[in-house]
This record gives sequence, C-alpha cells and structure tokens, in this order.
Amino acid sequence: MNIETTTCISIEHLNLLQFHAKRYHMSLRTFLSAIISFAAQWEKVGATSFQQLSYRKKGSSWKRFHIVLYEDEYEFFMDVKKIWKMSLAKIIEFCLDNVLEEFLKILDNIGSDDYTDNYRHTGYTFCFYREEDIICCQFYWGPHPDLVRKSKIV
Repeated sequence: MNIETTTCISIEHLNLLQFHAKRYHMSLRTFLSAIISFAAQWEKVGATSFQQLSYRKKGSSWKRFHIVLYEDEYEFFMDVKKIWKMSLAKIIEFCLDNVLEEFLKILDNIGSDDYTDNYRHTGYTFCFYREEDIICCQFYWGPHPDLVRKSKIV
C-alpha cells in the first residue's frame, strides 16, 4: 500500500529535485527519500524535544508538491518530522540547502548506473515495549542491532 501526501516547496527546490532525480536515473520520490534518509542517518540535525514544529519561511514562489510514498518511507518521514521538529517542506528545504552537495558526492562515487533502491533507508523498523508500565517506542533507522549481531556470527 502507498500513502499519498502533499506539501508546498519552492519552485527552485522542485526544479532542483527534478534535475537531480533525472540525472541519477531515480524517481523523484526515491531521490527525496534517499536524501532525507542520508541526512537523518548522518544526524545532520540534532534531535529536539518539547518544541513546536518549525515551518519554512513564507514566500511567493511556492508550488504544491504531491508525492506517493511507500509505507515505510511515510513512517520514516513522520519520525524525522517528530525528531527534527520540522514540517516536511522545511525538511526538504534543509536537505537541499545543507546536505545536497555531500549527498551528490556519494551518488557520484557509486555511479548513477550502480544505483539501486538499496540506498533507501533499509531495515527501518520500530518496536513498542513497556518499561515499568510506561509504553515506549524505539526507532531503528537501519538494520535492527540484533540482525547486525547475528550476521557477524555467521
């Protein structure tokens, strides 16, 4: 099942996303998912708590951007929003303004012909548990540590 969502981004950023997605032979959704995953996994923004979401600055040249995400991507984006305390539009803006150059260097090193969807945030999962009657949730933005330990044994 796919989940549809809509946000508004600057026309400049939309053009930038479309250009690089085409350049690296990726769908727009895949490129966006990969750059947000890269920024999150390399902790380009620290976790924030007890604050409201921040939103992009108002501007006149914005375009409504409709995107269809896989279920795991949608959950991942929602987690990034929660942890970074940013709207999806601001997350996209942050990634394009602050992370794009570094991300493109990585894509250049693996080569556009070698790119696969494996760069996506693979192994994303979360688990709920109770600790002293408190419901807790743990997020894994990569393979679960138990899987990593088991793969080292084999």
